[in-house]
Amino acid sequence: MGKLQLRLPDSIHNKIRNIAKRERVSINQLLVNSISNEIIRYETLHFFQERFQAFSEADFLEALKEIPATEPAEQDKLN
Repeated sequence: MGKLQLRLPDSIHNKIRNIAKRERVSINQLLVNSISNEIIRYETLHFFQERFQAFSEADFLEALKEIPATEPAEQDKLN
């Protein structure tokens, strides 16, 4: 497991300490969770940006033609 030394302004450190206390987790666990969430957000954003680059509107419209023109099931209808 890696180790990281981080210098924070006192105001941010105090906020992190207070949040960790309210959530009943260690500061370390709060920061690991926060960083993990940010990594997931970053990777998700880049996944969709890459997929968008390969998007073809013509292929999409062609695929839509394969969907049968039927009424939705009763439980799927919006009121």
